This record gives sequence, C-alpha cells and structure tokens, in this order.
Amino acid sequence: MQRKIITLLLAVTMLIGTIAVPVKPAEAASSTNNAGKVIDALEIMDTDQGNSTNPAAKVTRAQYAQMLVNMSALKDQTSAKSNVSLFKDVTKKYWAAGYIQTAINQGWMSGYMNGTFKPSQSITLMEAVNGVLKLLGYTNSDFTGNLNAAEMALYESKDLDKNITKTQKQALTRKDCMNLFYNTLIAKTKDGKIYAETLGYTVDSKGEMDYLSLVNTKMEGPILVDNDWKSQIPFFLGEATFYKDGTLGTLNDIQQNDVVYYSKNLKSVWAYDNKVTGSIQTILPNRLAPTSVKLGGKEYSLGSNDMSVAFSSLGKVDEGDVVTLILGKDDTVVDVLGIDEYNVTVTGIVVDNGERVMTNDKDELVSSNYVAFVDAGGNKYEQDYDLTAITFSEGEVVRVTYDNGIASVNSYKAGSTSFGSNTFSSDGMKLGSYKLASNVKILDYYKGSYKSIKPSRLANITLGDASVNYYELNSSGDISKLILNNVTGDVYKYGILTGISSQGSDKMSFDYNINGTTGTGIGDEYDVKEGPKGFIFDDDDSTQIEDLIDLTKVNVRAIGASIVQDSTQKYMIADEVAVFFHDAGKYSVATLSDVSNLNKYKLTAYYDGSMASGGRIRVIIAENKD
Repeated sequence: MQRKIITLLLAVTMLIGTIAVPVKPAEAASSTNNAGKVIDALEIMDTDQGNSTNPAAKVTRAQYAQMLVNMSALKDQTSAKSNVSLFKDVTKKYWAAGYIQTAINQGWMSGYMNGTFKPSQSITLMEAVNGVLKLLGYTNSDFTGNLNAAEMALYESKDLDKNITKTQKQALTRKDCMNLFYNTLIAKTKDGKIYAETLGYTVDSKGEMDYLSLVNTKMEGPILVDNDWKSQIPFFLGEATFYKDGTLGTLNDIQQNDVVYYSKNLKSVWAYDNKVTGSIQTILPNRLAPTSVKLGGKEYSLGSNDMSVAFSSLGKVDEGDVVTLILGKDDTVVDVLGIDEYNVTVTGIVVDNGERVMTNDKDELVSSNYVAFVDAGGNKYEQDYDLTAITFSEGEVVRVTYDNGIASVNSYKAGSTSFGSNTFSSDGMKLGSYKLASNVKILDYYKGSYKSIKPSRLANITLGDASVNYYELNSSGDISKLILNNVTGDVYKYGILTGISSQGSDKMSFDYNINGTTGTGIGDEYDVKEGPKGFIFDDDDSTQIEDLIDLTKVNVRAIGASIVQDSTQKYMIADEVAVFFHDAGKYSVATLSDVSNLNKYKLTAYYDGSMASGGRIRVIIAENKD
C-alpha cells in the first residue's frame, strides 16, 4: 500500500512538472505583442517557401534552418543555393539547401543517423532549443551528463521559455518560434552580452527590444511625394498601413511635397509634412563641403549627397536666399525649394524681437530689426522687417507671406470663431463641433515658452475664453493647426524653490532644484515661499525667471503608475513628474518606483490645476516615515 502511494505521488509530481505556470494575462499579452512586432520587423520568420499567417501552423525543420540564419550575423551572407547534396532528402536543388548547409556547418542543427535531414518534419522544442543555445555561443562541451537535460535546464534558467508551454518532443508552432526567437534576442550570450546588441539592435532599460528604434532603422526612404512616388513603393498600397506625422492615417492624407518612408515587411508607409521657410543664415561648415544649414536660429543636417551639392558652391542655394526646407522624419533636409517654386504663408506666435547686424546685397554691414516666432508645429522662424511700418510684442500672432522671394510681415487677428467653453473629446480629437485633423499640429505657449502637444493630452479639457491664440482649418473644415495659451501647464519646468533673497529694484533672487540641477534665477517680486513650484525661464537667458507659480498640496494615500489618490479624489500624474527624496533639508532626485512603497515612505504630491482644466501632479516628495 505504501509503495502505491509513493508511486502515485511520483506520478503527480511528474505531472505537475509538465504543467506550465500561468503567465499573468496582461504580462503575457504585452510581451507577446512586442515579440510579434519585433520578429516581424526583423523578418526572422520569413522564408523562401512563403510565410503562413496562422500562428498555430507548425514550423518545419527546413523553415527553422532558414529562421536560424535570419537570427544570426550570417543573414546577409547566406543564400538558398548549395553546391552539394548534404542528405538523401536534401539535394542541392532543394529550396532551403543553402540554409540547411549553414545550420549544419555552424552546429545549430544536425541530421539523422540514416543520412536524412527530414526537412518537412516539424521542429521539436528540443531541436529548436539546441539551435538558439548555439547562437548564444554555447557548445556541447559546456554541458555535462545528459546533454538534452542540461540544455533544457539552461533554456529555462535563461528565461527562453517565456510564453512557451511545449515539452521537449512536442512540435513548435509559428507562435512558439516567435516567442523563442524574441526571448533569445533579449537573453545574454555565454560571454554575458545581450544577443540582440551583438547584432547591432537596441534593447531598452527594461531589457525589451526597442521596437520604435528598430522600425526607424528598418525604414526605407526618404521619397519625396510627387506625381510618381507610388511607383517607388515595392508593395500594393491598397493593403498598406499609413501614418501621417506619427499618427495613424490614410493614403489620402499624403500630399504633394510630403516625405515618405516605407517598410516592405511591415507593409507600412510613414509620411511627414515638415517644412520650414525662411532665409538661409549660415551654410556649415562652409560651401566647399556643407553638412548642415542654419535657418530661423536652428541648424538642420543635410540628408543626402544631392542636398550637399545643392548648398555647395556648385549648387543653387546661397546664404541669404529665402527657401523652403523639406524635412524628413529626423529633421534632416530631404529637398530644398526656391521661394519661386513654393510660395508659402507661415503663421506663428512671437517669442522674441530685436535688432541685429547683417550683411546686405552689397556686402555691407547694416542694422535690421527681426521678429522670431514659432508655428503650431514647433518650428521656429526669424524674419527681418521694417520697424517703421509695424512693431511686434511677445505673444502676438504674426503672419509672414513669401511671394517670389519677398516676405510680407503682418500682425494677424484671429477669426470670429470662439472656442471658449468648448470641451475636447475623450480622445482629444474633437473640440466642440470641430474635428481635429489626423495630422493636427498643436502648440501650447506662455510667456515665451512653448511645447508641442499631442491631441490625447487635451482629452476632456474645457477651454477658457482666451485659451486659443490661433487656429487654422484644412480643406475638410477640420482643425489642422492650433496654438493654445497655457492650456496644459506643460510649458513650465517643475522643481523645488530652495531659497529666496532680495536683489533690490523690485527684483528677487531664487535658488532652485530642477531634476537635480541646482541654480539661481532672477525675477520679479513673487509672493511665494520655498517649496515645489513651476518655473518659466527666458529662452535666451536661463538666469532670468519669467514666471513662477505655486502648486497645491495632496497627501498621498495610494499611488499607481499614473494616478495618486488622497482620501477623496484621484489625481493624474504628469508624464514628466519631478520626484524627490527629502531628508535632512536636502532634495535628491528619485523615481516613482524608488518611493512607491507607502509602508516605508510618506509621499506628498503637488498639482498645478484641476484635472478637468488640464492640471497634473507635477512634483512628488518622499520622506522616510518616522
């Protein structure tokens, strides 16, 4: 009887050993989703035989051989062709002969004792694990005892089994292989290096593959949109996914003189409408070998040899010329249009004005007045103008029209539509009865500081009467450009005011700590005390404080990744919340994860305005509990 019980317990133990521990649903979904996107982008599971879209489809040994090649540094050096017939069932004419030959030579896979490879047989977990461990630099000599058991133990200890529930002899599906390859990419090699990084890819701070960085490196282009641009895309656009300025869109959103990039494997097209117009201030380092140009106080890199020639002594563009730069996804210059080729009107809000010395057409130094302004896309411009005809002040809306190389500068008065008391929709894509264009450009501005804003940041916010400085509608009647007047509070920098002293003449000196950087600024006499504050600094002089605001205190009873709560209300945490640990009168920069244990720390949060009006928790201070 006792022997039967022992046998039964052993059977139960063995059964439990074969049951996979469930993964938390959210964690599994997130990891699997990222894995699929990464593996697709890297084309690891693409084979010459074609690719199934069914995640439950079994993967053959021949397919797996090519996938291992795709996972290795030999990807671009290996072809399907082979000059030998390695196995009875793999002649040199077999579709995967070259990949199988490489997998055998590298020790990633092996044939069978009877001289066959069985290319159409499904790959088992044990066979697959042997392949990826060899990619990580392990050899059979690294294992003692039972080779299969030792390899499977290493497979589990390196977390290569995440989201995989198969046992050693079970066949793997495409989904299993996707997870195995992703887990291998983020695993460490025998030498202690992350495998993905040995292939030149990027892993983020959480140890996951950086998908956005990967997509950027995999984009083909740029292509300037003209009448013939579609013929340069190597896949059917009717089945493609389109993005316009980083937002999901349609083919119809792509317009003349946009810049597009594409990924053949992802069947995706990214379009950018990013243009700046103005006078070329400087060609750097010189016109003999130009690498960048300066326009409107900002430097732009030249994105191709054609652009280097265009701005060289052999080209058509010189300093002082008024042009439109067509920019790609990384703000590099893709094309340049003379003002006679692309007449344009630019509207923005004044951030600076003054007088400067410049060289005229006769190579003489002359004094000129200029106005600096920023448009809804966050592009900064500088334009000379006649002070005797018009004057500008900071915060005023200005419109510059370029017509055949001549700039006309005027103040701009907003239209009759008032957005006061209107509320943004829950996704931020509608304001009152007006839709926002899919590629809408939004700028929040206040006292010389500005920040580009995504529509989602404006969700459910109700505007006041003076909240909109400028708006523009596209041909569909949707809002395409919007310049706001301090709606979000995101234009401020948030930190700790650590000291106050008088400077005389109605000026005060303010010591501060912002993100661990300490300094002193000069400003007007503000009625404030030391503690958490919002700061606006002069764009040209970081010692000049333009505005200083108090924040409201919240005693934190609960905290999450994006929410804090007191006894009665929840408050949203700003994406760039400033977190400090306060001890013995000193403030040290911390992170939310550092201080989120409420059993250990007392947390006090500070917000700038009501959540309905766009306010957020801007500063969190942690102190040890007594």
